[in-house]
Amino acid sequence: MSTPSSTPLLSPMPATSAHPIADLYVRHLLGVSDDVDTSEVETLALARFPAARWEIAPAEEQTPEGVRLAPGVLRLSRHTLISGPYAPAVDDGTALDLDHTVSMVFDVLCPRERGPAPFRGGGDRDGLARIFAAGSPVREEWRVAQWLVAVGRRLGGSVRFEVADGEHTTVTPDPAVAVDMTIFSDVWLDPDAALSVCRTADRRSELAMTGVSWGGPPASTGAVPALVDSPLTPEQLRGLHERADAFDIAALTSPPPLSGYGVEVDLGKDGIVSVEISGVDQVPLTIKGLEWAKNGAVTYVVRWTPENLEDWQRERPSFDLKISRTRASGVVAGLTRALFQAVGGEVADQDEFLLDPDDV
Repeated sequence: MSTPSSTPLLSPMPATSAHPIADLYVRHLLGVSDDVDTSEVETLALARFPAARWEIAPAEEQTPEGVRLAPGVLRLSRHTLISGPYAPAVDDGTALDLDHTVSMVFDVLCPRERGPAPFRGGGDRDGLARIFAAGSPVREEWRVAQWLVAVGRRLGGSVRFEVADGEHTTVTPDPAVAVDMTIFSDVWLDPDAALSVCRTADRRSELAMTGVSWGGPPASTGAVPALVDSPLTPEQLRGLHERADAFDIAALTSPPPLSGYGVEVDLGKDGIVSVEISGVDQVPLTIKGLEWAKNGAVTYVVRWTPENLEDWQRERPSFDLKISRTRASGVVAGLTRALFQAVGGEVADQDEFLLDPDDV
């Protein structure tokens, strides 16, 4: 990361793409501040695109004006390229309409792949349904669009989407939306141990394992035949019921091993923070190469759920929800820190980007 006095100069972004079939592609832009290192963009790319690599790495070069950072080319996949960083300006003087905090721009070239208009009335926390109201991105462009919003949220940047030829929409994702965290570990805590750990962070923690009591079968069970003209004889029906009873008794007397459970913190009007403990076979790309995670991992998902779920799914939620979210974020962070100290492993945000445990 460069200091302000040593920040290299950046070239303006080309007005047109040099890609041979650029007319079949769209140019989305990712804008970030100058305290973001290009290696951070590469790291976040590898979290979603396993084949991401620099085809041309950004490099500093001496010019008469001073040190200039020549843009590089980062390939996300077979079809998608990122060029940059550039200065937040176009070489023909066209305005980019990005947030005023943007100091560096990455040019994202990917196939234009659009499907039907998004369903109206559903949640739209990232604003993509609003931006692509005429036709939602699909396949590669959808993956890239979701990644760009997640990166903008993580790095505090802005994203400009090319909605149609000559039509652009800019979104600045709110970093505060990313409340939930997940710990991936090779350590399994039994329910009592997990509850004890969680209570060191919040005394309101309670196990959530009781479920709902069964009220028994319907009153008509056994009183009337299920099939009026059953092909089975009374002896066959009796034998079938005996085998079913034996199976039920075996299941009740020898329950399967515990594969998951939860701990909850009731925040009253601010909702609930839950810790969901289970095992997964598939882990994020960011930890797939770790020896202890090659066959799966134990996950501790620390999640906030507010009372107003509809408001929660809005791109611009109410002020009251933001206040509840702020209070819940502190509880989520405290539980995550306590659990990480107990089980170790890796911590990821809700976009599956890894976090430094010291920054939780």
